[in-house]
Amino acid sequence: MRSRLLLALAACLASSVAYAATITVLVQEAALRKRAQSYAPSVGKAKLGQKFETLGLESGFYKTSSGYLHASAVTVKKVKVGSAESVGGSASAEEVTLAGKGFNAQVEKSYGDKNSAEVNFSAVNAMERRSVEEGPLFEFLRAGGLLTEGGSK
Repeated sequence: MRSRLLLALAACLASSVAYAATITVLVQEAALRKRAQSYAPSVGKAKLGQKFETLGLESGFYKTSSGYLHASAVTVKKVKVGSAESVGGSASAEEVTLAGKGFNAQVEKSYGDKNSAEVNFSAVNAMERRSVEEGPLFEFLRAGGLLTEGGSK
């Protein structure tokens, strides 16, 4: 009986250790959500290179002690992200993020050179600068009937 109890305890500990992992933010900024939902209110911001201990994966979001982070914004792989000086002196944090997604200044230039008539990078740059605060976004979603019950609470 005692060996079964010890075996059950060991299994529980092993499963909790399996979820204990460090995740690193790979985007410039990611919202920490109150729940594992894209439309849940944010409880804070996570910055590029910031590390969190994860308590598990739920509906595509990593649960942390600070909130939920979408899996697409983080990695469980060990990475070193830093300022330009710490990554060789020539890469900014933004460049590191783009390179992680397979996109950098050289790729943009090459693509622009080949497709100059069809590509308007100034429009893309303007879109990247746009930001919508959560309050008006949730109001828009609520007015359109797109929020699930309690989605913005």
